[in-house]
Amino acid sequence: MKTHTPGPWLVRFDEDRFDPSRSTLKIIDGRDESLNHTNGALSLAFINVTAFAPHMDEPLANARLIASAPDLLAALELIYSNAGESPEWIRSRIGPVISKATGGAA
Repeated sequence: MKTHTPGPWLVRFDEDRFDPSRSTLKIIDGRDESLNHTNGALSLAFINVTAFAPHMDEPLANARLIASAPDLLAALELIYSNAGESPEWIRSRIGPVISKATGGAA
């Protein structure tokens, strides 16, 4: 079975201030070897921003949630494998992932 592109995944927003409908929003592979590739980082997903321009709050929130997918999966796997551990241990693993998904503090 194939696996997904490992994290981190990053949000790249290239804003066109003159014509917001031409802005681009994508999820990219955030690993160093991808970011430093001669052809640019691997694009994992594109979000159509035309319908939202110039109000980008919702598509940016969607992009952050998509970009947090590898971290969310890893956190859930840790919780599952350590279900008997203390609540503090669980919160310390989940909090940063929730922050990444929501763009703020957990």
